[in-house]
Amino acid sequence: MSKILCLFSLALSLILAVVFILDLSMGIPFKQGSIMMDVIFLAAALVVAVQSWLTFREQ
Repeated sequence: MSKILCLFSLALSLILAVVFILDLSMGIPFKQGSIMMDVIFLAAALVVAVQSWLTFREQ
């Protein structure tokens, strides 16, 4: 069960990272409302992705 949760959080964080990269580059989902918030959320999504991957590898 915990491996499934690790993979789910990894997939979700990568999807969010792609959304915020698209918003930074082309302004597709949020029309570049706040560049600073895009950068912060992108960094947070990447941190969660790395933590999920490292936890998945430990199990």
